[in-house]
Amino acid sequence: MKLKYALTAALVLGFAVPAFAADGFVILKDNNKHCRVIEQKTVSEDQLTMQIGKQGYPTREEANIDVKVLCDNS
Repeated sequence: MKLKYALTAALVLGFAVPAFAADGFVILKDNNKHCRVIEQKTVSEDQLTMQIGKQGYPTREEANIDVKVLCDNS
């Protein structure tokens, strides 16, 4: 019976820990309408930019794909 609870706890923690550990990337659009991808941990509350797209991307490559769709940097 204890093994059943231990396996359940390990399964739950196995899914929860990577979600909390990953910082990820975000897309920011500045006042000049230019977009850039930066790490979430470097974003401060006082930056004069607007976050667009998802709340966070696990990889820079995924964020760059959405930059091409959401932003017109030309």
